Parts: sequence; structure tokens; C-alpha cells
Amino acid sequence: MPSYHADDCVYDAPMALDSDLSHTRGLDPSGASARMRGHLQDTRNYIVGPMPVQLFIDEFLPPLSPESKERILSTRAAFREVPSSCATAAEIFEPMITALNRSTKYKSRAPGLVFENASGRSEQPHTLGFMKPHICCYTSEGAAAVRQSPISSRLDFGHAELFIEVKPDVALDYFVDPPQTATAEEVASHEFLAHHEDGRTRLRADRSFGQHIAYATEIFARQHRVCLYSVSMAGSRARLYRWDRSGVIVTRSFDVRGYPELLCEFLARFACSPAASRGHDGTVHKATIEEEEIFRDRITRCVQQQVRLGGEKLVNAIKEHYAPGHVSAMQVHCVDLSKGQRAATFQRYLVSRPVTSPLPAVGRGTRGYWAVQAETGRVVFVKDTWRLPVEQEGCVLAGLNNLGVRNVPLVLAHGDVYWKGPIAAGADLSLRGVQISQTDRYDPQPWACPVNGKRISVSTQIHYRLVLGTVGYGLQRFKGTDELLSATLDVFQAMRDALTEDARIHRDISTGNIILVREDDSKDDSARRGYLIDWESSSRVDEDGLSIDRERTGTWRFMSIKLIEEPEEAHTFQDDMESLFYVVLYCSLVHLPHNVEDPEDLRTFIDHFFDSSTSICGRLEGGDAKGANAIVRSWTKRIKWKNADLQDWLNTVMDYHSPPVHLRAAWHDRWSNPDYLSSFWRSFLEERPLPKDDRVENEIALPGPSLISPETSLVPFKAQALPDVDLGDGAKPMQRSAIARSSRRHKRCGADLAPPRRSKRLRNRAGTSVPGQAGVPASEQPFDDRRTCSKRLRTR
Repeated sequence: MPSYHADDCVYDAPMALDSDLSHTRGLDPSGASARMRGHLQDTRNYIVGPMPVQLFIDEFLPPLSPESKERILSTRAAFREVPSSCATAAEIFEPMITALNRSTKYKSRAPGLVFENASGRSEQPHTLGFMKPHICCYTSEGAAAVRQSPISSRLDFGHAELFIEVKPDVALDYFVDPPQTATAEEVASHEFLAHHEDGRTRLRADRSFGQHIAYATEIFARQHRVCLYSVSMAGSRARLYRWDRSGVIVTRSFDVRGYPELLCEFLARFACSPAASRGHDGTVHKATIEEEEIFRDRITRCVQQQVRLGGEKLVNAIKEHYAPGHVSAMQVHCVDLSKGQRAATFQRYLVSRPVTSPLPAVGRGTRGYWAVQAETGRVVFVKDTWRLPVEQEGCVLAGLNNLGVRNVPLVLAHGDVYWKGPIAAGADLSLRGVQISQTDRYDPQPWACPVNGKRISVSTQIHYRLVLGTVGYGLQRFKGTDELLSATLDVFQAMRDALTEDARIHRDISTGNIILVREDDSKDDSARRGYLIDWESSSRVDEDGLSIDRERTGTWRFMSIKLIEEPEEAHTFQDDMESLFYVVLYCSLVHLPHNVEDPEDLRTFIDHFFDSSTSICGRLEGGDAKGANAIVRSWTKRIKWKNADLQDWLNTVMDYHSPPVHLRAAWHDRWSNPDYLSSFWRSFLEERPLPKDDRVENEIALPGPSLISPETSLVPFKAQALPDVDLGDGAKPMQRSAIARSSRRHKRCGADLAPPRRSKRLRNRAGTSVPGQAGVPASEQPFDDRRTCSKRLRTR
């Protein structure tokens, strides 16, 4: 087995590519403005501060050893050349860089680290999507790699140890501290977000903080990290930030001119700390040359088997999983608690380019890889994520596997991630710490102020890895109508098996949670099998079929009408059925031929039907188009698909879900009893010769979902006590559910503030009700630049 140095970190980790494999997915500069607004909207729910500066330094970084102190420059007048305020950021960051890099023969400000102007290394340094931090801190090796790269590269983010973002004036600080002499009651009522009377100043402050969040997000995505540090300066006043998957801790503001020792001590401790203390994940290491060759060979074979391609098409397909020179070895710890043992084994998996990258800075931070088990050469799927302290997804899937539930992935290994590695097989993990978020430990502290008018309570997140024996491609890679309807029927079967055998519902049916898998013995022209993945949000149901875990979860785009409109309602199997229908409808609109030829019309349909939302009193509202369509088919009745059989399937399922007036009495139980849909669907596929290769790429300018996905949950979940090895598996399922139900929920606003939505008014008028599914509420949106939607589609 290869040996590793303690600080053997992996830098510049590959990110997932977009559908044409030409650009990094999720970082298109054209969407930078919308992403920035989303960052602001989401992050306001996860800010904890202002933490006292010295406490921040003492809590998160180890003290300097006597030997290290001898290598540190004096802090006296360290930043005297930095102006208190100025007209441009450069007037501050240029003297800061000089001061930070100052050194003598034996001493320096931050031994081993280099501070450089990253903002100038851009083709468009003042354009959103191309901007970089004013100052990036690198190791000497990282700085050399960045200097040798073209300015258009994003290598700066792949090698940054921390970054400093500068605003020229203290008036642009995004936060405002309570007085040092404030009482506990005054702190508890003090608003931490700064209130800018001037609209221009407010927009500049919003943009600056939004960019700061964007930088942190991209560094998390381009490195394997547990946490990240950054510094924000407004004039000569600075704040220290610590980011992790639960949120961000912000310190009180301090003047680097008057109190240089604070920033100097922080940077000195940071520089002299091991990589783990600087936030790096020590369980991921660079693979050997021999291991990279094994990875490339095994992945190539698997891609050939799954997509049956050759030549240039095969080369391009391999790019989705393999970035030459960027293969890493990732550890998965496997702990057997079945007999109360703490002994663990670990397995090494080779990974390269993920198929999903962690774009939100806060939340699950999920990466998904086609991986190769180092010892056996088997191709597997590795899910590297952060989980809530509830039942592990691997335990859920193992239970489904044991019960014979069809079309769910096979679990090979799983476990929480521990700080130190590699570890020997059978080692005692009782003295090793699990990688867990820290922000949630500090939100109840007496110095923490309300943010955006409310007390902040964030969720505990635990680093976790899951290895599956099933690999495939996302549902949206289907080849034709036959494969779309066949694979989604497979998923429906998985849903029914889980309900029947384990009293469990998925609660997040979406295009992203369905994969297409070609079995080893399948024919080239046969439809690939559909598998339902990502069971981390699943829940058991009670005797009435209601989810035991009551918080709303899921993907907004595919959420049922009921749970969009009434998030307090319990999730049911029928909500998942409705979500599955929306998955088929969405795929049919985007990838199958129909009569909507105008890209703007199609964008309007999808934006309104699937993604439209607004925030009222802190709660996300929407679903008008879905609700109206369920009553009078106001949106779908004008869409004519080229394939008449697909049109018939869609119309029939809509009628099952919400029967028209003339069928209402006879079909009253068509949706409540899944047997009807199952029987219709199977007979449909047996009797109708559906096209196998009618996929098209309909032209559409579709913005991303207007809501955060299940990457983040706004329902706080606090770890009461974290055992050495695991949290949650030692408790019975009903106990864990009781804990989840006790989590604080968002309160509804008064009815007088929100008039009935159009879909509800239509149902009241029609005297009928419509079933539904689930999603996650988002915080108040600061602004919304979605264009006024065209009404041509609805008025033709």
C-alpha cells in the first residue's frame, strides 16, 4: 500500500462537466448574477456571529510552539501602510500584500505561505463569473502552479489556502457589531446585518458579500475540504470567517492598523498548523501512476459497457469520469456496529472527475464518482457527502437490499469519515474524531446576534461516504420514449416495493435521483433499467400512510401540489407518485418532439410550471401552474407531442391524478390506489410499440430552479451528543424520527398576509381537491430578475 505524508493534500480537484463536456457544470459566467443572489438568499440562514476575535483564533487553530514563535515577525505596526479608507480596493490590498509577504532571512509573517493578487489574474476582472479574490494565500508550491497557468484558468481556487476580499470603505461592511458593552438582552435583539439607507451602498455591499460567498463555494468545489477560512476587509477593518457545511462563523470587526496582532496571530497560527487544521481532508490523497493507469483502464471498460460507443464518442464519454493527472485515492471507513464493536476496516477507492460537484457552500456538499476499488479493480459508485445525524443512507439501502426491493442500488460499503488516515484494518476508532461541522456548536452562544430578524439555528453535518455496486447515467440521458417510460416504471416498482416491504417512501423523486443502468446481459437495443437512488431523505410511514418525519423535503421542480401549498402536511406515497409524473412530463418537454417550437415559449412553460416561486413571510410559495393544470389542464392542453402514444400516457396519468368532471365519480380512487397506475403502465408498455430513438434536444433558455435543492435543509438538526463512531444507528428508527420531529420548524404567517393562490381558488370553485409531494422552503429573496414571462403559450 502506498505511504503518505501527513500533509499530502489533493489540490485542484476536477469538477463535473456540463452535458456537452465542454465546460464546468454550474459555473457558467452567464448565470453568475443569479447565483450570487442565490448565495445571499441562502447564506443569511447560516451566519453565526459576531464571535470575539481572540476566541475564534483560540477555538479553531492550535497555539504556536516555541520553535514556531521564533520564525514569526514582530506584529508592531505591521499594517501601518494600509489606509483606513480609500476610493478603490487596490489601495488597500496592494499594501496588504506587501505587508503579508514581508520577511527576513529567518522570519516571516506566515512561514511557508505566499500572498498574491488573484484579482488581476482574470480576462475580465470586473465581470461577475470571471472575478477572483483580491488576495489569495497559497503554499509556495501552489503559488508556482498558479503562476504557470493561463489567467483564464481557475487554478487560483484549486490551490487557495485562504483568501482575503477587500472593500475600500468601512461603510460597505455587510455586518454591524453590537457595542462591546452591550448586555445579553441587547445582543439578543441586535440585528447583525448592516442596514444601508443608501440604495447604491446596499447593492455594493450585497454584491461584495455575494462574491465572497461565491469564492468560498468554488474553493470547496475545487478542493477536498472540511472547512475554509477567509478574511473580509472594509477599509482597514477586518473580519475573520470560518466556513463549513453547516454555515459560516463571522468575527467581530477589528482595525488591522490599531490591532495588527490579531490578524498576525491568526495568520501565523494558520501557517504553522497541519493541513487538517487549515481545513483539508486528510483522507484523500494523490494516486500513484500505476493506480491512475488501472483507473483509466477500468473506467474505459465500464463506459463502453454502459453506452456501447467507440472512437471519438468513447473518448468524450470517458472525459466525464477521468481527468488525466487528477486521480485520487479516497478512503471509506466501514464500521460494524452489529455486535457493539468499534473495530473498523477501511477500503481505498480511486476517483477522478465527479458526475456531480458540490456547488452550494453550505449543505450536503455531495460529490458523486464512478470509482475503482483499488484492491479488486471493480467499478463502483462513491457518494462523498455530508449527512444529518439521523439514520445513515447506507443502512437504509442495506435494509432495502435485504428485503429484496427491486431497482435500488446495491450497498457495498459505507461509513462516516474520520480525521486521520490511512488507518490500519481493525484499528480502534474510539480515539479518532469524526469529521463534523462546527458552526452549529456556536449558534446558541451569548455573543451570537439575530440575522435578518431571526435567531440562527443551523444543522449538524457529518462527513459520510457511501459505496454502491450500481453505476449508470442520469435519467435525462434516455434515448427515446420507450426507455423513458420503461425506466420510470422500474422506479415506480422500487417505490412500491419500498412501501410494501419497509413501509418507506423516498420523498425526493427527481430527475437527479434516477439513473439508467445497462445490465451485463442486456442487448444493445434494449431499454436500460431505471434505478432509484439517493434515499437519504426517505422516511417510514405510519399506519395511515403518512410520513413519520414531517419536515418538508425534496426538489421544488418536481414537488407535488399539496406539499408546495401546505408544507406542514405529511408526505405520502401519492406525493411521490405525483413527483414521478412531473419527472416524465419534464423530460418529455425538454427531450422529446412536440409542437412548441419557440424556445421562449418552452422556457416560459418550464419556468412557470416547474420553477416559479416567491417568498412570503420567509416561506416559499408557488405551484399555481400545477394546481391550475390539475383542474382544467390549462398548461398541458396546448402541448401536442409528436408521438400519440406518449400523449395518451400523459393524459391518462393526469386524469388518474385529477379526474375530469365526467370521470370523477368512477375514478375517485385511481390515484389513492397505486394498483391502477401500475396495471395501466405495464399494459401500456406491453401493448404499445414505442419509439426507441426519438430523443431530441429542444432549444430552450432555461434558468436554474428558483429554490435551493435538497442540498440544504432549513430545518435545524442539532447533534445532542456525538458518539465516537456513529450517531443515529444505535437508536431505533422510531427514536430517530421522534428527534427529527422535535426540530424547530418555520411558523406560518397570518392568512391575511397571503391571499389564496389561483390554484386553490380554482379548486374551491370546482369543489374538488388535488393530492401532492415535497420540497424545502427557502429564505426571503433579496431581489428577483426573472424576466416577465411571455403569455403567448397560454393565449394561443
